[in-house]
Amino acid sequence: MDGEAQFHAGQTIVAEGETIDYSSLLFAGIACREKMSVDGERQITELQVPGDFFDLHSYPLERLDHSLTALTECKTVKLYHDDIDDLIDERPRFARILWFATMTDASIHREWIQNLGTRTGSRRMAHLFCEMHTRMDVVGLVEDGSFAFPLTQAELGEALGFTFVHVNRVLKELRDNGLAEFKDRRVHIKSPERLAEFCGFDPAYLYLTRRNR
Repeated sequence: MDGEAQFHAGQTIVAEGETIDYSSLLFAGIACREKMSVDGERQITELQVPGDFFDLHSYPLERLDHSLTALTECKTVKLYHDDIDDLIDERPRFARILWFATMTDASIHREWIQNLGTRTGSRRMAHLFCEMHTRMDVVGLVEDGSFAFPLTQAELGEALGFTFVHVNRVLKELRDNGLAEFKDRRVHIKSPERLAEFCGFDPAYLYLTRRNR
């Protein structure tokens, strides 16, 4: 690995269609995959957390069909594609690891599609909070049931298909029902089990445990 880089909130990490010869590991911060409409509306299609290889698609494809953007201050480390080739030649099992990471990304995308298409209101927001709580917990970033989540309400709306007013209403509903609170740039969850039951969250799609092969 080589080429450490830092990005400010709102800065493009990789632009849609850009040809690149490396993939990046997110070392710190929160980033997103995004698509822009012809009208300039942004749809956030996935959130990336520390530990994610978030542009492995560029290894076989050499470019991305979407952009990667820093939502907070981010640090990344580059792994050049030529070095990936060498690693796979030396350690063929490494190819399975990269494949697994890419397939997990695809699984998360499918769940996000279902979340947008079949869950409404507070359940849609709750599902996002459950996913982020689970992924943040894996990398040791959950403390006393809360985790840093310094997104704006506008960015939450872009991830969930909500207007700003709808985001406010949904957050209030979750707070009033004692399920979750978004306060001081953190998400506070009193009972992850209760929140998961409320929105039908099943972490199986994250493939956090798997058989050794």
